[in-house]
Amino acid sequence: MDNKTQERRKFKRVDNKFSVFVQEVDLYKQLKISNSSSSVFNGKTLNISANGVLIESNNSFPEKTLLNLSLEMPQWEKYKKSFFSGTITLPSPPFNVTAEVIRFKNRFQSKKTSAVKFRALDTIRANAIDAMVKDYAQEYEPK
Repeated sequence: MDNKTQERRKFKRVDNKFSVFVQEVDLYKQLKISNSSSSVFNGKTLNISANGVLIESNNSFPEKTLLNLSLEMPQWEKYKKSFFSGTITLPSPPFNVTAEVIRFKNRFQSKKTSAVKFRALDTIRANAIDAMVKDYAQEYEPK
């Protein structure tokens, strides 16, 4: 197998459209040096893996920008390895994570995509997302 056809990604990804709320991290505000408020932007995921997500929104962010993401992923908690995880039937709370923009692209006049890598994601939640992605991938595989 040559390098062109070999998959370089560590984590499986799946195309899925979850709602996401994006807010740029303002370190000056968090350190109480500034009174500025950062806006929250709506978007949707185009694909997701345990390592990051591709977001489509009306806003673009430069590379290396830190973002607070709040992903609306129904029942993501049932993929966590815990005693009660298999019995969770209530809607899960939003999946909140800090991420860094690694690439962005203006697709159309109003639609922009940002590839973001999760930062400071604990192993339990990373494994839960990976399990969810693998489960979704099996569900959508052609039979």
